[in-house]
Order: sequence, then structure tokens, then C-alpha cells
Amino acid sequence: MLVRCNLCGGENEREPGQEMLACSYCGAALALEAERGPEHVILVHTRDDGAAENVLRSFLIEKGRKRPSAMQADFAYVPFAMIEDADGKTSTAPAARHAALPGGAPYPPAGQYRFFGESPVPGERIVPVETTPKDAVRIIHLPVYTLRYETGRWKGRAAVIGESWQVIAGELPPERPRALNIGLLLAAAGLFAVYLVLGKLASNVLARFALIMAASGIGYSIFILRERITKGV
Repeated sequence: MLVRCNLCGGENEREPGQEMLACSYCGAALALEAERGPEHVILVHTRDDGAAENVLRSFLIEKGRKRPSAMQADFAYVPFAMIEDADGKTSTAPAARHAALPGGAPYPPAGQYRFFGESPVPGERIVPVETTPKDAVRIIHLPVYTLRYETGRWKGRAAVIGESWQVIAGELPPERPRALNIGLLLAAAGLFAVYLVLGKLASNVLARFALIMAASGIGYSIFILRERITKGV
């Protein structure tokens, strides 16, 4: 939004949320008049369905859930109302039915916000505002990916917020069955056998303890090294 300087007439770009700015031509301090009603802004975002799907996959793996076998993405700019209480704390509430995401409303991510109508998003759907709470200080359109996915017979829905890549999901698929780690079992059996041998070689209790501690340290070091190689750290 352009603001004209009262002294030199220069036009300055106003950013959302600004109450004061210095003229870029003459340096004069400009007090900005408050908008009637809440500011209406949009978070600029480049759509990337593949990135959103990968974020959801990583989220499910981290939670120990089954991997999705099929996934379908939908994208839209969804309106939310930022509400400020008497203590200055802000919260976010849906401003349209579409924004009733599974798991609650997101907190606005950091990014490039522009006044609504000044940053066109060709080809992308913009959900219209349906309700504006009386104590709303700003209406923000956030980029929201709605992902429908399947894990076997289980079907679910989740949302991924563009820019922050926050995942919002009310329900999660069943936990992934834990596979039996044969390598760890063999390692444990090997250590047990080593402890038996060391117990026979040592002459007294203190010597046995020292040998067992040394063997445990070596075994732990090998385990950590193996984990780092496996995970590529």
C-alpha cells in the first residue's frame, strides 16, 4: 500500500502492521492512520504439492505411523482471524468453514505478507471470508494444503501450512509394527558370550569388573559408529 508524504509528496510503500514509517525521500516521520476494521493481508507462497506430501510422510514416520500408500493434495488460501486479548496475547481463529482444519487452527508463520488485493495469486483458489470476530485485529489468508491419504484400509486427512510446513491432523493412522532387530539381538548375544569368557579369565572380582567395563565401552562405541553410518550422520 502506497502512502504519500505530507512534506515532499513522495510515495512510500507501507507494510502490513506498520504504524509509523520514515519517508524514503526526505526522512520525515509519517504517522499512519489506522485502517477501518482489521487489516486484510495474504501470505505470499509458491505452491509445491510434492513438498507438502513429503512433509506429511516425514511427519508420519517420525510419529511411528504407517506410511501412506496413496495421497491427494488440494491447495487454497484460507482466511484466519488474528485476535488480540487484553494482555496483548494473540490467537488465531477460522474465518471460513474451510478453515475448520482437523486438529485446530495454525499460528501465523513468518513470511512475506502483503495487503490483500495487491499480491495476485493467479490460478490459486482463495476462500472468501465468512465471519470476522469483533475483536479481530487482522484477517490473514494462509496457504493451506489439504492432503487426503490412505494407509492400507485407513483413510485420513491432514493439513500442511505453507512457509512454516506445520502439519495439522486430528487423527493419525495406526502405529507402524516394529520390526525385530536381528543385528541388536546378535550383538547382545555376542556381548554375553564375551562376558562369560572374561569372567573365567579374570583372577578376581575387581579384574572382572574392569574387563567387563572395557568390553562394554568398546561395544557401545561400535554401536554408535554403526548408527551414524546407517543414518548417514
